[in-house]
Amino acid sequence: MRRAAACAPPSLLRSFGATVASVLILTGAPVAAQTSSRPGPWVLDVRGTTSPVPTDPDYYPPLAAVLVPERGFGVDVGGHVYLFNLGPARVGFGASVMTIRSTAETAAVTDEDGVTTPGQRLALTMRTVAPQVSFNFGTRDGWSYLSAGIGTGSVNTEATGGVEGIRKSGQLRAVNIGGGARWFFTSHIAFGFDLRLHQIAAGDETDRNSMFAVGAGLSFR
Repeated sequence: MRRAAACAPPSLLRSFGATVASVLILTGAPVAAQTSSRPGPWVLDVRGTTSPVPTDPDYYPPLAAVLVPERGFGVDVGGHVYLFNLGPARVGFGASVMTIRSTAETAAVTDEDGVTTPGQRLALTMRTVAPQVSFNFGTRDGWSYLSAGIGTGSVNTEATGGVEGIRKSGQLRAVNIGGGARWFFTSHIAFGFDLRLHQIAAGDETDRNSMFAVGAGLSFR
């Protein structure tokens, strides 16, 4: 079983920052030209999302096979309110809840002596609660943003088949940083996307795992 990196390497953080900055530069200019009103006053987000999942052994019960899930899919829902201006930015406060589900399965194997090793199925559920302070640039009709915060996360896994077991991480501290944009195609509904780096602890708080989530969906106000 592979062991996840203990923390995000500097190159990953630089690449993530450059990606978010490029997206916001490309999206910020057109939305700023639409109207002079500021972003807000509030939004609710519902997005589909995908993210790598932890492969660290600390998250799994004893296993008969070495194959573990690598990527999951799920939903990200949240809400934000926009309270005051800070220079060119509108400052917002909110939170999102992301739930990711991932599975991996190995087939039964029969050796030359006719002995069969049963297959094993692993199911992983990862959840993060991500409070965020956001800096929003643009107008009421559409804006880009940068946001970050500290919340909680959990990773629950279940193995069935060859060796059965359950492992629950309990509540872990989780840090998130990211950005995205929203475009309102009606007065109440927008299309939006979010790019977010989540870091959660594995086992003890000194071993951290980084996961880059990509989400897209609708926003409502």
